[in-house]
Amino acid sequence: MNLKKTNIDGMKIFQVDPNVLESDQIQESTKEALKIKSQKQWLKELKQNRANVVLMDDNGQAFQATTFLHKMQIYAGIAPNLIQAYFDLAYEQIQWTDKYADTFHFISNNKFEEVRLIEPNIFNRFIQYRISSIIFLHLSVEAFVNHIIPDDFIYLRVENSKSDKFIEQTTKLSKENIERWTSFKEKIEKVIPQIPGIDFDLKKNSKILGRLFEIVKIRDEIIHLKSKDKETSIYYDKIFNFIASKNLSDYLHSVKKFINIIQKDFIKIESIQEQKISEKILMENPKQLHMGMLFDVVRIKEKRITIEISKWDGLTKENESLIMILSHLELMKKMNILDDYLINESKSLFTIEIFKLDKQIT
Repeated sequence: MNLKKTNIDGMKIFQVDPNVLESDQIQESTKEALKIKSQKQWLKELKQNRANVVLMDDNGQAFQATTFLHKMQIYAGIAPNLIQAYFDLAYEQIQWTDKYADTFHFISNNKFEEVRLIEPNIFNRFIQYRISSIIFLHLSVEAFVNHIIPDDFIYLRVENSKSDKFIEQTTKLSKENIERWTSFKEKIEKVIPQIPGIDFDLKKNSKILGRLFEIVKIRDEIIHLKSKDKETSIYYDKIFNFIASKNLSDYLHSVKKFINIIQKDFIKIESIQEQKISEKILMENPKQLHMGMLFDVVRIKEKRITIEISKWDGLTKENESLIMILSHLELMKKMNILDDYLINESKSLFTIEIFKLDKQIT
């Protein structure tokens, strides 16, 4: 399965000359530090999350590290840039929802003349991924706006005075004040234009900003659920309308463009080549299209299985044998034989991707 990924940087702290790392001075400093606090005490503080760790590469670049304790074992890794991580989660889940949408035709039923009914499990997951992607898009852009505000920056908020003694009232807000007491819209329209060195044209990028404000609005609806719409008596009306009517890729690209206009190449997308190709089942003629294919799915002990069905003459998605095989995938999922599946149609192939859990291949 081909998914594009966001490049996620580690959190850089400082840079030193690589030669310094092997110097006698560093070695002596390490020994002195261990005299002040023993390795045993240091590990104890790590387990209690009361110590900081810095990891350094061969080029002398120091990264902030984060640790966690699992079954009395301490694990450490370079702390990721969470803005990029949030964006990547949104991107991944939008790609998944697109793949689920491609699958709908093959697993839905003609219960009504013009409306096809989707099986609840896969439809629920589709909705969950779309909601989650909206939340992570909001997190990424909100975190980025807070990130670009300098620590020593003072924002001058100018408001019309309620007193007859003054025309205007100016309030000075620090970075912490801004993060806590200003709305996203105010940060975009009022705070960012005051930050030195940032050139972002609000009018020129009004379409991008419109989508950003939509994300914030629907995120608030998601977080602060209202059980029913007073006018329609429909549950979560605004949320479902947004999910159903909007192309989330447009909103994703608007967030990416907004961030990269302000900080060039902050969000970079890359295609990931899978190191391990999934087990493949190839079906190239009508004689192979039968229920025995599903026994192969059960037999193969791999987490991913890809079934490629060539489009020979006369094979369409309305083919009865194909429909019967695809209809059994949901049954296999309910029987816990597989975890999930995706179906896609191209000009020359039907592709079925099947996913299993560890317990389903033992």
